[in-house]
Amino acid sequence: MIMIFPRANSYIQGLDINNADQLDKVVKKLLEDKVAYERPSQALRRRFVRGALTVDGVDRGGRKTKIKRAGTNGKYKYFIEGIDGSWNEPDERIWVVAMYALWQTSK
Repeated sequence: MIMIFPRANSYIQGLDINNADQLDKVVKKLLEDKVAYERPSQALRRRFVRGALTVDGVDRGGRKTKIKRAGTNGKYKYFIEGIDGSWNEPDERIWVVAMYALWQTSK
């Protein structure tokens, strides 16, 4: 397991993955396989580097949502658009990467 996301790892370990939603299954896969994590992580980063203001993702309910990035000097924070239009920062970046990876597989 990748231990750089302790909260996500702890959360996933406590789940019955057979009854988990798609987002949790993607997070589990990304935690277990560094290459599987790096591919969508790099793709997401490239989208913003190339000028995207928002990027599509899929949230826990299977709804299309938006992801945005804010920051300077190489320190970036990622935000997810909520149902009500507010922007929320997830506990750990793996959730944003998983939402983007889930969107990639759904298109």
